[in-house]
Amino acid sequence: MAQANSNEAEEKGPQKGLVLVVDDDSRTQRLEKFVLEEEGFPVETVGSGEEALAIIKTISPVLILLDVNMPGIDGFTTCQRIREFSQVPIIMVTGENRDEDKVRGLELGADDYVTKPFAIAELAARVKAVLRRYDGGVIPEPLVVPEPPPAPPIDLDVPAPSVDEEVYEGTVKLMIKSAGYIRAMIRFVDELRNNQHFHLLRLTADQRREGMDIWLRLREPMPLRTILLEIEGVSEVAAPNGIDTDSNERQLKVSLG
Repeated sequence: MAQANSNEAEEKGPQKGLVLVVDDDSRTQRLEKFVLEEEGFPVETVGSGEEALAIIKTISPVLILLDVNMPGIDGFTTCQRIREFSQVPIIMVTGENRDEDKVRGLELGADDYVTKPFAIAELAARVKAVLRRYDGGVIPEPLVVPEPPPAPPIDLDVPAPSVDEEVYEGTVKLMIKSAGYIRAMIRFVDELRNNQHFHLLRLTADQRREGMDIWLRLREPMPLRTILLEIEGVSEVAAPNGIDTDSNERQLKVSLG
């Protein structure tokens, strides 16, 4: 019996290098978990500030990735309460790129700040950089994952639309369906972010469609459907049926995989 209790304690004990992800959005949880596990970090996820405060002392994470906008106890309050008993490194994560939020998080004891949507390399680099600043921070060896073949370069010149092709301008909402392919979603967001013709405004998860909604501001009028179809992993781009909106926002459905 004593041996069984010992084994159980070992299973529930602190994990070396464990990162705690705190986010009420399950889709974002999966994205962050995927990025960190690719770098070799074991990851624990919870969906609220209350859960985070309850589990921290049990699992002893080496770093916390903490979302700002959560129901109940928000990320700022959670950060403040964690600092009452722990100096574990904290990186705040939010979809709002507001300087006042960044300053507030740092004043409450956060070590860094990441704004969604983030590139894969950026999130991993920030986690490692914060851990290096702490004595005893453990950075595990990254998992050996075969690199995918490089995506063909995208022509930076906006193609001229054909006679029948619709031209888009202003703000466009992309309703992304990824069929659960997390890697494809991450690559697609990175492609949008790095394209000089787009300004990525906002990204939210849509659990009903197993996808995301992404708002783009187009820097000039363009045949957007053609441009999106040139991105690796995009299988279909179509205008939605039966959707009315009182704003000038245009919409497109994009299928990945």
